[in-house]
Amino acid sequence: MARKLNVAVLMGGKSSEHAISLLSGKQVAKNLNPRKYNVLPVIISQDGAKWQIDKQIKNQTRSQMRSSAFLKAGYASALSENNIDLVFIALHGPNGEDGNIQGFLELIGIPYTGSKVLASALGMNKILSRQIFEKAKIKVPGYLAFKKYDNPTIIWHKFKIPIVVKPFDQGSSIGVTKVTKKQDLQAALKKAFSYSKNVIIEDYIDGIEITCAILGNDKPQALPLIEIVPKKDFFDYEAKYNEIMCDEICPARISQDLTKKAQKIAIKAYSSLGCEGFGRVDMIIKDKDVYTLEVNTIPGLTQVSLFPKAASTAGISYSQLLNKIIGFANP
Repeated sequence: MARKLNVAVLMGGKSSEHAISLLSGKQVAKNLNPRKYNVLPVIISQDGAKWQIDKQIKNQTRSQMRSSAFLKAGYASALSENNIDLVFIALHGPNGEDGNIQGFLELIGIPYTGSKVLASALGMNKILSRQIFEKAKIKVPGYLAFKKYDNPTIIWHKFKIPIVVKPFDQGSSIGVTKVTKKQDLQAALKKAFSYSKNVIIEDYIDGIEITCAILGNDKPQALPLIEIVPKKDFFDYEAKYNEIMCDEICPARISQDLTKKAQKIAIKAYSSLGCEGFGRVDMIIKDKDVYTLEVNTIPGLTQVSLFPKAASTAGISYSQLLNKIIGFANP
């Protein structure tokens, strides 16, 4: 019988998505197969200063690893003392999904799930990723990179109402506003700049919002598309994490030809950034055109998240999905 892998699950972290990351991480830790893995669930505080063991989950998973090392030793030493074979990163947003934690793990030589440093950084940066998509001939909405001291009048030279204003390096629709009146622009910019130093302005594409979950490294596989039908004006933070605020239909109600086209584009976007392991590509379909918005390199893994829903439709259980993600990390 093969030796069980010692897996540390990192969750929480220094990000506006701290709370969602905790939900993802706890779900991952509870569903890792105890016959295959010893699990060490690690909560990173919101200021990033403390790494602590979630003892409740640890007891549920019956891990044999020590639970005090992170409180007494440096983070690298604690991972070493627990003989960690692999880190499952369940962190979302800045400092978790943007290459920072990936770089730390690279330096101390511990394998981890998901994309490597560069792909993670590119996926988090909506401006650079858009530029890469354009070079790869992937259709994107019209957009403008906007800095705090730029003159807002340049926005109206390029766009017509409605537009979308968003921070350039956040996820979960945090800080995003759909602007339908010109007088609302300043409030939208203020909101976005409260999260990031740069903002991206883009055309609002009125179409069918879909997302494509992807698994794999060199030969990634597209899972069934999910159609997103928010019951609000657009798919904001509340709609994403409150099931009654949004219908998520899988497989999406589009033609087979359009499904194949969108899946092909999603794989191309994922590969153009150099993503590995797993990811989710958000897109909008208008007529027969598919517009790519962004690639999420660590998509949500909560009970209501889109990625597990797509996997389930493909016949992949949550536990099997975690096995696949770990397998692609090549520990």
